[in-house]
Order: sequence, then C-alpha cells, then structure tokens
Amino acid sequence: MNMTVSQALKVFVTAEAHRYAEQFAAEQATPEKGKQVYLNTLAVVAVQSYLKCLGIQTAIHQGDCWHSGSRAIFNVADLVLPNIGKVECRPVFPGEKELFLAPEVIDNRIGYIAVQFGEDLNQVQILGFVSARNIDGFQDSIPLAQIESLDALIDEIDWCKKWVNLRRWFEGFFPAEWQSLQLLSTSTSTRSLRVSRDSISQSPTDDLSISCGKIINWGSGVNEKSTELAVKLTDNFEEEIDICVRLSTTNKIPYLPAGLRVQILDEFGNSCMEAEAREADDWIQLEFGCKPQEQFTVEMSLNEQIIRENFVV
Repeated sequence: MNMTVSQALKVFVTAEAHRYAEQFAAEQATPEKGKQVYLNTLAVVAVQSYLKCLGIQTAIHQGDCWHSGSRAIFNVADLVLPNIGKVECRPVFPGEKELFLAPEVIDNRIGYIAVQFGEDLNQVQILGFVSARNIDGFQDSIPLAQIESLDALIDEIDWCKKWVNLRRWFEGFFPAEWQSLQLLSTSTSTRSLRVSRDSISQSPTDDLSISCGKIINWGSGVNEKSTELAVKLTDNFEEEIDICVRLSTTNKIPYLPAGLRVQILDEFGNSCMEAEAREADDWIQLEFGCKPQEQFTVEMSLNEQIIRENFVV
C-alpha cells in the first residue's frame, strides 16, 4: 500500500543531532551548501533513531554523509545497514510532491526513505520507503504517491538477507558469512592449490574483479566434510557481468566428494548449467554472464543434502 500523510511517523530530533548538523554545516563553503548538509544530517539521524527503535543495526559513521570530504562534494544523506547496504534518507520540503534524487545516490542504494521537514526542525515525519528495485536507474525523482509504507523497508531488509546482491560487493558490502578468499584461506586453512585458485583470485592488475567465498559443510559429526564456495565477478562495463562459481577443497579433505554437484538455476528455478565432481577432482566450476537485476541460484547437492545460495546482480 502507499503511505499517506496520516500514516507518517513523527520522529523528534535531538539536541545532539542538531549539534552534528551545525558542525557539519559550518564546514561548508556557502550558506546554501551548509543548509543542505544541515538538513541531510537531521534526516539521517532521525531515520537512525527510528531504526534503532525497531532493533535494526546501523553504522552511521560509515556513511558518506559522515565524512567531511564526501558531504562537501556530494549531496548525500546515506545510512549504512551493516551487511545489507545503504538507505538514502532524502529530505522532503513543504509543498513538494516528489522525492528528488541527486545523481550520486541513484546507483548504490537499496532504497530511499522520504523525510518530511516543516518549520519546526525539532521534529520530522518519516513518510515511507521505496525500494531501488522498483525505480528506473535513470529516474531523478519519485512521486510521493509512490512511496510505500515503512513495512516495505522491513520487507526489503528481509529480501536482502535472502538474496546476495553481487553489485554491493564492488561497494564493500558483504553478507557476514562471505569473506575475501585471502581471509577465508587463512581462517579455514584452505589448501593452497595453484590450479584451483589462479583463475578465480583477484590479480594485482584485475581492477574490475572481486572474489569472495564461504565454507559449505556437508554431513555432520565425524562424517562432516567442508568445501569452499567461491564467486568471482568481473565487470567489463559491458551489458553483462562475468561470473565464475567454483567449489574447491579445504585442507580437511584432499578431493571433493565424488558426486558433489553444482547447478546454476535461473529466476524460475530452471537449470541452466551444471558440473559434477568425479574421483580425484579438487575443484569444479561454472562460468556465465548476467545482466543487471538478473537473479540466479547456485544449487549444490551431495547425496540427499541440498544447499542453495541466492544471488542478484
């Protein structure tokens, strides 16, 4: 449902929020820029206060709006949700019918929260939320009539937890269980097999690639076997992103279990490609390309155990 003014949530702005806003505004080169930074800061702190009441973790100091250089150059009001992404907290002024988006906040946000300001800056109204998945990438404004209730924000956070957004990796946002291959190999003593790592690890000149991995456990107890799932992304600034998915061994087992299978499923659950480990295989991999917003699932299976990882580009 759409959010109406009567459903808007009133949030009181603390004296501490005003102190931060005054400090950041005083750093700016012009009064106009100072006012922009002041209101952006109040919007971000108000949303942070609301999310804190909901028990949603935030990291306000990691946002661009909390760094002096970024807020001086850009019109940013971002709030970081650890392991999820950024929400943009955009001020809305009296009489406005649209939520205006600065060019620098269009590409790397999970969504936008409309924060209504009035004459009294000691309180604001949070009008609602719209997911970045529901707007055009070239859109520079959102009609307030399209703003959804704040329940949509909760739904978006749940969606982000179920689907790994690969674009976020280039921005430094990773789900908690995913690590760089270097950290993963250190923490799990992954076997340093040149044949299984060279084509998926990031080389010093491979500036447009990023690789991450996680441990996948099979069985339980004394029969448990651990394998490493690694995903490499390469952005060539073309229509598709190149993706390499690899399953390899750790030092706990010399070879992958025979019959271990990996499939790539499209958004409808159809199998697009697959690979299966044979005797003495220490890695198997699949390579393919995806367009922005495409969804796919990596389905791994061994005997009766099936593990799925969901991704969106």
